[in-house]
Amino acid sequence: MRIRPQEAKFVPRQSWHCATKAIVVIAFAGSLFAGSLPAGEVLEDVVEKRFPLDPSGTFSLRAIDGIVEIFGSDSREVTISATKKAFSPERLNAIAIRVDARSDAISVETTSPPGPRHHFMDRSGTVEYSINLPQTTRIARVELPHGELVIKGMRGASITANLGTGQLLTQNCFCDQIIHVKQGTLNVFFDWSETRPISIDATIADGNALARLPTDASFQLHAVAKEGNVWNDFTQSRKQGDVSDFNEVIGDAPTTKLNLRADDGNIHISGVIW
Repeated sequence: MRIRPQEAKFVPRQSWHCATKAIVVIAFAGSLFAGSLPAGEVLEDVVEKRFPLDPSGTFSLRAIDGIVEIFGSDSREVTISATKKAFSPERLNAIAIRVDARSDAISVETTSPPGPRHHFMDRSGTVEYSINLPQTTRIARVELPHGELVIKGMRGASITANLGTGQLLTQNCFCDQIIHVKQGTLNVFFDWSETRPISIDATIADGNALARLPTDASFQLHAVAKEGNVWNDFTQSRKQGDVSDFNEVIGDAPTTKLNLRADDGNIHISGVIW
């Protein structure tokens, strides 16, 4: 374990990270009034763990505000790097990470510091997770209240992920997916096509959804934007009253089912050429 102070600013790794980084910074804002540390100084505690996991095992994570990045790999072990951040040693030490590890299942539970008794007291406390899993792992549950959730390169049985506020991205995950965002943006990206049958159910309550697929992809599409519009680069839109609704087959003999729903926002199905 190592603790180090750093400047309280977050430099986006990519331009599309900016909005989520702002959400993470907000979690620290209240501590500027507390005076427990000089303004702008953040403490970090980096925790790193490794566990063996069967290729067909399961993984689950309950996170607190921050960033979660999950990558599929050819390894037969799980590596977890967790960076805890807070403005005071008391709140940093109050962030608890508990791992229940078995050969067939790994569960990670994160506990945030207790809420402050007064409005302007220190509210800081986030965790940034970087996790590598065997790519055939089934992701039984990932829950993140606020922040950025990224899952790449998984080929297990399924992924189930829920985000409160922020940005969610799955990329090149050739497995069944059930993903939900309460408010923010939802992205489902594929850089190439495969013939493995998969089903994707992606919903966002408040915000926009983007699906990016190769232009030669074949898939069965059902996209509904209750209070918005659906733009589909693969075919021409059909408008049904106040609801923009697609239910069409794209390409020949599709093996992928893509269901997108936005309750209050727009949906864009984009073709990409590599």
